Amino acid sequence: MTIMGDEIRQIPGVVQEQLDATGAALEAVAEAVRRARPRWVSIVARGTSDHAAIYARYLIETQLGWPVGLASPSVTTIYHAPTDWSDGLVLAVSQSGRSPDLTAVVEAARRGGALTVAVTNVAGSPLELAAAHTVACRAGEERAVAATKSYVAELAALAGIVAALVPDSDLAAALPRVPAVLGRTLEAASAWFAGAGHGRGLELVEAVAVAGRALVVSRGFNLATALETALKMKETGRIFAEGYSSADLEHGPIALASAGFPTVVFRPDGPMGAAIDPAAAKARARGASPWIIGGVEVAGAPDALAIDALAELPECLTPLALILPGQLLAEAVAVRLGLSPDAPSGLSKVTLTR
Repeated sequence: MTIMGDEIRQIPGVVQEQLDATGAALEAVAEAVRRARPRWVSIVARGTSDHAAIYARYLIETQLGWPVGLASPSVTTIYHAPTDWSDGLVLAVSQSGRSPDLTAVVEAARRGGALTVAVTNVAGSPLELAAAHTVACRAGEERAVAATKSYVAELAALAGIVAALVPDSDLAAALPRVPAVLGRTLEAASAWFAGAGHGRGLELVEAVAVAGRALVVSRGFNLATALETALKMKETGRIFAEGYSSADLEHGPIALASAGFPTVVFRPDGPMGAAIDPAAAKARARGASPWIIGGVEVAGAPDALAIDALAELPECLTPLALILPGQLLAEAVAVRLGLSPDAPSGLSKVTLTR
């Protein structure tokens, strides 16, 4: 087994550890947010953590009704443009907490009157020291270069922050069920990629490896899943993979869909799944054979992985589970190509940008 694969399989335990240990920190953040009463939220992140930020944007806007934007660090670090940070909440998301540009934004925002909160996996990092509050990912050391368990831990921490602000919500009620759902999702996805039963995951791995490219599609909360899966394929397998919202796909990139362009669709059950279906149908009409990864509604569909356990979660928590088959796909494609998913050429675990 690769180190990456081992760390993917640690994810249910990581999330359980986080749920057990971060209650006091989450309540402190929630209380600070209630006192500050922010009128807007800005999230600053890079790389994989950018996708966690996209997830947080959907989570905050749907659960709290606050407008959310993704910060552009170069506005602070390169252009040195003055920003009015008053009445705001600035969330910084970083596995290492060491990138100078993220720290600079948090420092500027805190000086400017914003409430600042860091979500990071490394205690005592510059980002943690810069922020007024921190929620720890508690993923432990991550040895593979490609972030897997730390990414899901970021999602869980962000969901925990929002759940603490809406304790009577479906989100808060379902959060304790997440580790068990993650475990069952891993079992289902691992069997699919092993070719068990009628699973066709091996065919997907082969198709992506041979093509050297892929489209990865979803929408809403799971746009983050599509983007992160595509990034993992790029990082570990040198696959030219692009992640799209299904709505954006229909606005032009659908022209890429063809028999020679593998298409992976993450489809949650419910109204969002129905909204994603037209893009998958258009891809199929153009000659593509989309592989669908989703919940019970895709059971029996050709080239589909149906994860029954997703029925136990509201859609807003499904990205924590649906990314697992995406990570396993990236790992499997890299191994099929004879590459090491643990130490991709030219990449380092921590990237420092200014």
